[in-house]
Amino acid sequence: MMERTASGRRILLAAPRPRSVVMIAPIISPILVVVLFVLGCLHLLWAFGSTFPCANEQALARAVVGRRGITRMPSALSCMVVASCLFAAAILAAMLGGYVTLPLPSLVRKGLLIVAGLAAGLVFLGRGVIGILPAFERSAPEMPFLTLNRRVYSPLSFLIGLGFILLVLSLPNWSWRLWGV
Repeated sequence: MMERTASGRRILLAAPRPRSVVMIAPIISPILVVVLFVLGCLHLLWAFGSTFPCANEQALARAVVGRRGITRMPSALSCMVVASCLFAAAILAAMLGGYVTLPLPSLVRKGLLIVAGLAAGLVFLGRGVIGILPAFERSAPEMPFLTLNRRVYSPLSFLIGLGFILLVLSLPNWSWRLWGV
């Protein structure tokens, strides 16, 4: 870049450095993958009859389901469906982070990732927000679920949803980036 001095001489200036961009996907994606994988494994354990981390099935049902008067865990099939959804969300987080790719044309792949990532983000954000509403708390009043839901389940769901939204926003080739430094 050339610039003129007060005397009219032209001098060569060094080009300004481009602003560096903090890439958040390599940070958020592995965290989401690990959290979702662990949660999926936990649901899979419950599908096979484990009562971890509680002493018995009734205590586990009261801690993780919380419906009024619950004494038994949901069916093994429903636990497996939830585990499968959590594993699929972990794979989606890996795809959004660029660790796994689909063998599709770039535009189609990116479109699918955007739609799936936003959908996953909205589902988890929704669970996080709905879980603290008084109507939800009235429908699942059993202790310790109510306390665990306020302190762990809803905030974790909200953070997972936020992570998916940030991963979608940080996909490459967008015309903007987050947090330019």
